[in-house]
Amino acid sequence: MRPDVLPAVASEPIGGPLGTYADPVGRWRRVVARIVPLVWIPMVLAIVQRERCVRFGWGGQDQFWRECFSDLPAQYSLGNLSSGLMGYLDGRAHLEQPVVAGSIMSLLGGLVPSNVGAVDQSRSYVLMWVVVITVLLAATVWCTAHLVPGDVQAATQVALSPVIVTGALLSSDILAVALVAGAMLAWARGRHTLTGVLLGVGMMTRGYVALVAVALLLTAGRSGTMAAARRVAVTASGTAVGIAALFAVVHRPALTAVYTGWWKAKAGYGSPWLLSQTIACDVPACTTQQTESGFMRWIFHLGGVELPVWTVTTLALLGIGLAVVLGRIFVRESLRAPTWPQVALVVVALAMMTGKAVPVQASLWLLPLAAAAGVRWRDQLIWAGTEIAYFIAVWLYIGALTRPDRALPGPWYALFLLIRLGGISWIVSRVWQAARTPGRSLDPVGAPAVDPTSSAVAEPAAASAPA
Repeated sequence: MRPDVLPAVASEPIGGPLGTYADPVGRWRRVVARIVPLVWIPMVLAIVQRERCVRFGWGGQDQFWRECFSDLPAQYSLGNLSSGLMGYLDGRAHLEQPVVAGSIMSLLGGLVPSNVGAVDQSRSYVLMWVVVITVLLAATVWCTAHLVPGDVQAATQVALSPVIVTGALLSSDILAVALVAGAMLAWARGRHTLTGVLLGVGMMTRGYVALVAVALLLTAGRSGTMAAARRVAVTASGTAVGIAALFAVVHRPALTAVYTGWWKAKAGYGSPWLLSQTIACDVPACTTQQTESGFMRWIFHLGGVELPVWTVTTLALLGIGLAVVLGRIFVRESLRAPTWPQVALVVVALAMMTGKAVPVQASLWLLPLAAAAGVRWRDQLIWAGTEIAYFIAVWLYIGALTRPDRALPGPWYALFLLIRLGGISWIVSRVWQAARTPGRSLDPVGAPAVDPTSSAVAEPAAASAPA
């Protein structure tokens, strides 16, 4: 068992560690009932942080300087989501989103009152998403708590994470995050058909879920649950194909828009392939950089190079392949069979760091994986600190494109981008090192001796439960 930065006494208000003679089932249910509502704390902070835009709307460049931008109101207005779900299915609403996410976004858009002004409509749409996101975060915390029973730290890491403040209200990514958490809990309980259905729906919500499914196959190869994992993969593929076939008949552009858009896209914010372009410093703020270092003067006078689309696409695809290969190496060389969340964290994080774009809200993808993988509070907060620093930097850099006199120069943005990639690498390294080093463990304090996501639990359930 490994110690944590949060002492046992600090967890007493939400139940504390289980005692020797405690009833583990009944008491854990009461502890979970106290942990789940904690998601309101970061959600309230997220709303307060965006108070300026909530009051005055999300128009103009001020939303970047105030750092309250969100894709949700932007897509509501630009995508004509006021036409509702039927508008999305017949082409009046248009989104470059996977079809499950697009359907839910347009469904909520149709519920917005049409007899109010544009600002009130955007505000209503965002507040609807506040409710949906809070419920889905609570569901994710609940799934995490039952995925690692007895570990107060893991559940509270999800409920109180600072990355919720920065990323939760930016987009609909929490839909996929909740589906992944539900799929992992279903797998731990031997409900393989449900696992496959949730993963299949998740694949049509965010593409990274396919890597989570691949991680399950990699894990099963070491833990001896390959037969069950294959059934999950077949069910997930069938579910995703069924949803795709439905939209191919109803409205094909809604299905293909996100994939053709990704294929044609240049390197976006957060991508390492943007670094060659952002090192250029051609804004007035660069003239304020006073330094005696010849090296720094050289850095601030470099010219940017924009990588061609085909190069970025190739690098991103190679990055996905490399992530899967490294995930296989991680499983093979670990001292003991790693759990599904641990392998998923390694694969998803490595693929994310080499992607065409790594938006701020992508941090939510890693949150429940890191908690279920046993990442400590200290390491999680180090990673969250890099995400917050990048959150501040990216909006100042984007705002510089229209207000160069208030700019964050390109080289400084590149520095914060590297810091963020370093934070993601940090939690990957913690999981990797603990799994491969004798005498180290990522098992949470107070967790049972057997991880509920490991083969020791999942395989017997597979033998007794129908697929």
